[in-house]
Amino acid sequence: MIVRPLLVILVMLNLSAAAWWLFHRDPVFAAAATTSAIPALKLADAAHAATEAAPPIIPADAVCASFGPFADAATTEQAKQQLRPQAIRVDARQVAQAGHGYDVILPATDTTGSAMLERLKAAGIKDMFAIRDGADAGGVALGHFGSQEGAQRRLVELQGKGFQPRIRPAGQATFWLDVVAANGFDPAPAAAAVHAPHGERVSCPAASG
Repeated sequence: MIVRPLLVILVMLNLSAAAWWLFHRDPVFAAAATTSAIPALKLADAAHAATEAAPPIIPADAVCASFGPFADAATTEQAKQQLRPQAIRVDARQVAQAGHGYDVILPATDTTGSAMLERLKAAGIKDMFAIRDGADAGGVALGHFGSQEGAQRRLVELQGKGFQPRIRPAGQATFWLDVVAANGFDPAPAAAAVHAPHGERVSCPAASG
């Protein structure tokens, strides 16, 4: 009578052992299998980021030029996007100009500078001169004032005579674009295309490649 229960117990133990070996998974092996792919993914991401962050190679025969000044950041960004297809690199920089007070400016129009000066003279306007360079090249300066009130009075006077000048704080910042391009790049037509008063070749940074 004792033999039969012992046989049953032995059979159950054997079945339990077989089930354990069949379904058991070593935790160390499972962890290794789960994490084995992670380093490769991290290395791939790091390599991709490094590729994106790598500065462009500047050829030894590159042409470098500086364009400006542009009156504001929006105009500068527009010019930057126009120059980008022709360039290896385009960098914007801001230049602060010293000055105090307010200037009354008549912006450049389709009318030539000399013709506009004649119109102003005919209207009895004095204290003016043509702007030859800078962000307002082609326009006319109509006075510098120490206070905004004085500039406003001058503005109203000119508007009463049919002109539409504007007030600009003296010494405002201007913006420039520094371009690195391949050999053969011509700054002159590029400056005309982006309406930059100046577009001149400059020394390139240390070339590589």
